[in-house]
Amino acid sequence: MENQNQKSTPTQPNQRLGSPSRELHSTSSNEQSQKRNSPESPRHESHVSAQSPELSRNGSFPPPLFPQEIIFEILSNLPVKSLLRFRCVSKSWKSLIADNFFIKKHLKRTQNDPEFSKKRVLINIADIAPRTQLGSTIKSCSLTLKSIFEDPNVNTTEIEYPSNNESHSDWIVGSCNGLVCITIRENTVLLLNPTLRVSKRLPDIGFKKRRGYTVYGFGFDASVDEYKVVGVFCYPSIVKVYSLRANCWRRIQDFPFEVFSNEAGKHVDGTLNWAVFSGQDGDFSIVSLDLAQETYKEVTQPCYGDGVDERTLGVLDGYLCVLCSYRKLYAEVWVMKEYGKRESWTKLVSIPYLPYQRSEMFLTPVSVSKSGEILLRYGVE
Repeated sequence: MENQNQKSTPTQPNQRLGSPSRELHSTSSNEQSQKRNSPESPRHESHVSAQSPELSRNGSFPPPLFPQEIIFEILSNLPVKSLLRFRCVSKSWKSLIADNFFIKKHLKRTQNDPEFSKKRVLINIADIAPRTQLGSTIKSCSLTLKSIFEDPNVNTTEIEYPSNNESHSDWIVGSCNGLVCITIRENTVLLLNPTLRVSKRLPDIGFKKRRGYTVYGFGFDASVDEYKVVGVFCYPSIVKVYSLRANCWRRIQDFPFEVFSNEAGKHVDGTLNWAVFSGQDGDFSIVSLDLAQETYKEVTQPCYGDGVDERTLGVLDGYLCVLCSYRKLYAEVWVMKEYGKRESWTKLVSIPYLPYQRSEMFLTPVSVSKSGEILLRYGVE
């Protein structure tokens, strides 16, 4: 349904967006805030009185006062939509829900939740929009077992973001902790939180118009608690990194290989990974950029065997993966169970092509269910 960088992207709702100066920095460090709102060191501990409560003026009993750590635990177990509503309960609740320590704990619980229904998929349908329809459309739908895996006619939610109505070149770069990165015509980059419907337009990357193309990657650098966007301009190679906290681009070491056109970097374990052409024969290789060290290295691949004519790079449930197509007869999905270790590459599944399918091809896997069903992109690159 999309071209190579308009891929279906699994994502989870993020927890909040802060004040305008930190509107997309959902996990910045703040020790004072942590001490103030963490359950280990609550600012105030108000306990339920042992005496009988007095009636208020309107004849009703006042709400009980609970210890701060109990309120913290209750709220941290609630879904995001409930938290958004409960911000209006009181100033103290609003401050607690916006606190960085609370956000990190809630996000960790969300990520460790075994329920498959927590995941969602983002789909860019610009390529299949009618010629008379203006603009790209990015939609979101749930990945519950009772949705896509059983009924392809599922309900979707359109993601709202500022876009050029005449643009059919809006690309999903990737998502991380619920934040989504989108580019418009390669030169405009947006970060948005679909849950809160808030977006941030990044400063101009500064690549002068010339022959060539720009690809991007979006990920999280845990060493400095920072979200980063990487822009790679090809011909000649120029690489810049955007830091959300600093709100600016800076140049780093040039990319060592030629990146596939419109290939978004795949975020895995603090790295961004691109499929590249290497060697005189233009072989398929994988090169990673460490977001903390800002260094490159080639990712070793498994032995795919003979007959591979197409390979696509993706991420499946947090693992780096490669889909290999064997002369349109069948496809295999390989996943790297431990990032950076060649021996951890595992063949997950082999999928045969049906005779009427051979005009198109499987592209990349999107997600896998508890029962082993795999959702794949399918079509023409």
